[in-house]
Amino acid sequence: MAEILLVLTNPYGYEKGLNLAFEEAEQTQSLLTVTFAIDPEAIDDLMRDLGENGWLGIGSRRTLQISMMEGYRALADDILEEVSHRAVARGMAVKTEVNEQGIRSYLSGLSTPGPEKIFVTGSHALTPLIQTLDGPLEWIPED
Repeated sequence: MAEILLVLTNPYGYEKGLNLAFEEAEQTQSLLTVTFAIDPEAIDDLMRDLGENGWLGIGSRRTLQISMMEGYRALADDILEEVSHRAVARGMAVKTEVNEQGIRSYLSGLSTPGPEKIFVTGSHALTPLIQTLDGPLEWIPED
């Protein structure tokens, strides 16, 4: 069976991508997998910037970093639960998962052959990264 992968990178902007992935999966009768990507490298960069600018000491940075990761995991679980409910309401099966690795590594490492189509949603800041990657990627910028 054909597979479509939707990668969510923003917990507050994924509606357009989700609706597009649902429609594509229904039209092509494909298995839909929705992955919420948590990029620990982005959180590391944020913590480093806060520390270098004098906002946080090393102990506070580590505590905040752990707290942020826990918060993102909980948020990802909530979003994927909502995705599952929406799929059921549409009469579809959906596989959901959380991925915690750098977004570049994750997308570059998708096995070939892999999903026939990969939708990636997120902020406009990720556009340059997506443009450098090969494969059946379709970038869906979310506001």
